Amino acid sequence: MYTALFLTPWVLMYALSSLVFNHFATIRGWYGENLNEYEQVDEIEYRDAFSEDVTPADAAKQILLDLNMDGVHSVRGSLKGEQFTIVRQLTHATKRVIYHPKEGKIVVEEQSVRLPNMLTRMHTRHGFEEKYASANLWGLGIEFMVLAMLFWVGSGLWLWWTIKPARKWGGVCALGGIGLFVMLLFSI
Repeated sequence: MYTALFLTPWVLMYALSSLVFNHFATIRGWYGENLNEYEQVDEIEYRDAFSEDVTPADAAKQILLDLNMDGVHSVRGSLKGEQFTIVRQLTHATKRVIYHPKEGKIVVEEQSVRLPNMLTRMHTRHGFEEKYASANLWGLGIEFMVLAMLFWVGSGLWLWWTIKPARKWGGVCALGGIGLFVMLLFSI
């Protein structure tokens, strides 16, 4: 019971985000096709010269530190191109930090806060690769969720086998589930 109470937010998040994934076209229609809309929130002069051997990851980290926006992010582009984009992942929204090296400026855009985006971002967060404690704590929550689901499956199998009157219908349900899973696995 206590484990279930502890994991309730994760179960709700996975349930609701799975509905978003499964009905994405309908949900996108609710927002007039503008589900991933960004708006510019700042434009900053930035002429910080990077050395020739700086990696995109190090440049992105430095820019985010200079803007007081350090956190989980990804990088697109290179410092030698027209623009260098840092996507700063937040739970409620995403920020794009677009560095224009030739123009010496940074444009900061923020994604409009939308519940479907927030749910899918939470659903797809994973791993322990990040250097940020909050991201790793999120991964730990996922580990607890996986262990609880495996326990749920194992305890269900154990109960099915030990409760003799349930064996017949339990077997029908198990075979039906396995059969449907295998059929879909090879037909999609």
